[in-house]
Amino acid sequence: MRPFPGQDPAAVGYGDFNGDGIPDVVFGPGNGTPAGMPIVIALGQPGGWYIEGTTQVISGEVPAPPGDRKVLVADFNGDGWPDIFVVDFGPYFPAPPGNHNWLLLSDGAGHLVYQSALATIELAGNHHDACAGDIDHSGHIDIFVQNQNPDPTNGFLYFLINDGQGHFTVDTTRVPSGLADQLWSSELIDVDNDNNLDLVVGGSEYPCLSGGPPTEIFWGDGTGFYSDANKTVLPPDCEWPAVLDIDAEDINHDGLRDLVITRTPADYSGFYFQVLIQTSRRVFADESLPRLIHDLSTWIGNNAGNVYWMHLVDMNGDGAADLVVDDVGRLQGRPNEGLGWANDGSGYFTFTGGWLKVIWTTPLVGGTFSPPAPGTYSYDVNWDEPVDPASVQPTDLTLSGIQGATVTGVAVINDNFTTEFTLDIPTGGSLTASIPAGAITGQYGEPNVAFSGSYPVSPFAPPTPRPHPTPLARPTPPPHLTPVPPPPSPRPTPRPRP
Repeated sequence: MRPFPGQDPAAVGYGDFNGDGIPDVVFGPGNGTPAGMPIVIALGQPGGWYIEGTTQVISGEVPAPPGDRKVLVADFNGDGWPDIFVVDFGPYFPAPPGNHNWLLLSDGAGHLVYQSALATIELAGNHHDACAGDIDHSGHIDIFVQNQNPDPTNGFLYFLINDGQGHFTVDTTRVPSGLADQLWSSELIDVDNDNNLDLVVGGSEYPCLSGGPPTEIFWGDGTGFYSDANKTVLPPDCEWPAVLDIDAEDINHDGLRDLVITRTPADYSGFYFQVLIQTSRRVFADESLPRLIHDLSTWIGNNAGNVYWMHLVDMNGDGAADLVVDDVGRLQGRPNEGLGWANDGSGYFTFTGGWLKVIWTTPLVGGTFSPPAPGTYSYDVNWDEPVDPASVQPTDLTLSGIQGATVTGVAVINDNFTTEFTLDIPTGGSLTASIPAGAITGQYGEPNVAFSGSYPVSPFAPPTPRPHPTPLARPTPPPHLTPVPPPPSPRPTPRPRP
């Protein structure tokens, strides 16, 4: 995904905010000053570009958080459209008393509206983190919030309980009483696959750093209440004691969901991914070194900036969750930009560098080639980074679903962001276009992620001939009548001769 110019935010979220079927991005570029900076919504465009669309989407006041820390995107008011919750630390100087968080709800027509009422129920503070999910099976998305107000010794943890319309009430009774407030990361994830959301938290990790909690899981039971009596403390790592992000997937395909935790030293001078394998239900083992780090002395995170966000997602189509640094909002040129690690399917990762990804096609996936087949068509594949033109061949794209459909050529255009393939399609049907992983490389040699998309193709239909009009029947002439001559006039009786 191409970076949006001029932004370097810590807070980034994704959603189709204007309902055009193209993913958009929301940035929180807060500058730490009391005045703050307005959030930015970059609207996705066909071809992979983004345009400034903040005022097109947000009606009325545009929030300007001083210290955006995280963006949550979810349907808080239940209308089927994505809403936005911005976690705000507040001004960096002076830090206390911080600021309130920001809520924008959709109007159901492609616009978002700032909800100032949230500021009346939440205490101002230095919010570091939040996460969202339906904690009590109500069908409504609730929010867990960490708030240091007004200083780290008087912290405040709470849930915002949703009434289903995006109206929230503060509830502290659902938070474990022993949970320390110095949390930098939290997620609501069903880690043990019991259909209840578990609360996973981390921060300044105890016992490595004083004042913070251990990294731990509070197991959900479906009631929405979490307890110190029902938790698991995860293995610590005192060399990398600050927890910044958490994700969970079954990375080794054993049916149990594992954890990957993003860590950094106390001075935030690098990054480290801790791999915790769930060896049996709710039991975890730290297997970071054999599965991902391999050799700590040569680990790439030793000499890089910290990583805010990462995702476990299948990037190459093999069914295994790979690890990808989510740096969409970061400025180009950072040491950790676009990094990825490929999962071999058994939970062992290999560093791949960056990933080259398809972000859009023309026609759009699911869209129709026009005019109806048969015909010759242009098929544009748009990438998140420039490709190496020398790596692009017509054979990189394979077609299936319509017999006889072929790729006859390819050109690299649009500053090398687009590969434009030429297709011959002989008839209608459902066409699938695929590019295997590693077929095309980016300008720095990064391999592409596997891609596949399906497109309906309408068959050519010859015009229906106009029916030949049936001539009207000629009227039946009247029957021929033979004229009857008039009777002869009677001859006069001759007069007798004298």
